[in-house]
Amino acid sequence: MDVSQEKRVEELTKKLKGRFKLTALIQKQMREYHLGGRAFMPNVKNVNELFDYVLSQIENNEIRLELPPGTEAEAEKLLE
Repeated sequence: MDVSQEKRVEELTKKLKGRFKLTALIQKQMREYHLGGRAFMPNVKNVNELFDYVLSQIENNEIRLELPPGTEAEAEKLLE
């Protein structure tokens, strides 16, 4: 991961309020592109470009992580 990617990841971690949430969202979206095949994958040449594309989608609020109702409140209680 280069310096610009690291900075983007840190900013998105703050935006989503947790690295776990960011990681889950990235994995989910990259998996969907991978399973969809080239027909559904954006015009990228390798995994690094796909990673950048997914980060851009998150930054532009094109995708987001949907949590089941009450999940976040329960997680907060566990951290106390």
